Amino acid sequence: MTDISFAQGIDAALQARVLAAPHFRRWHEAMRTRFTLRHVLVRDAVAFGPERMGFILVEADALHEGKAVPGLALLRGDSVSVMVVLQCPGYPDRTILTREARVPVAQPDLLALPAGMLDGGAFVSTALRELAEEVGADLHVRAEDLVELTHVWLSPGGCDEAIGLYYTELRIDEALAQNLTDRQTGLACEHEHIRLRVIDMADLPHIGMTDAKTLLSWHMYQARK
Repeated sequence: MTDISFAQGIDAALQARVLAAPHFRRWHEAMRTRFTLRHVLVRDAVAFGPERMGFILVEADALHEGKAVPGLALLRGDSVSVMVVLQCPGYPDRTILTREARVPVAQPDLLALPAGMLDGGAFVSTALRELAEEVGADLHVRAEDLVELTHVWLSPGGCDEAIGLYYTELRIDEALAQNLTDRQTGLACEHEHIRLRVIDMADLPHIGMTDAKTLLSWHMYQARK
């Protein structure tokens, strides 16, 4: 990859991890295929632990139809979310939200659907992993239970992240629904401190400002109904 250089301060070990990262390799190949790519400067990179490559800030010198295009991009890879529709006899349909701190938007208690980064994995397997981590292993969801709603880029003017939106309908008893309410979850090693909230599906649009995946999933699910 002779068209790539690194800013000062990015050592050889981190450079190697950037070049091997699946989300960087995919972006770089797409840029070479679809644009006239003259050069890529990796301005900064952050690894999330010894096995996970995190954010990569790049500046591309690229042309489209002979004209220069804006070249700054934050590469972080793709993600997946799941709307779990809880169906319990005698109760309206409900769903599970996570409440956790989100530093980029300075919110200590953002409510949103369970979600996570792919980290080189597949959408469905990542969805199952995130449900186990963020909701709990007692919520039995299989790969065949997940229904795809859509895939969409979240902010293509600045970031490469695309998200796969899925839902699943689960018939449960009220005891499990109550057990899920206010449950604390998350991976302590990744500083995740999550508390679950179970709400009626009809109340989801009224939870206050949330993220795009949560509202889009709700609207697309309602449209299917």
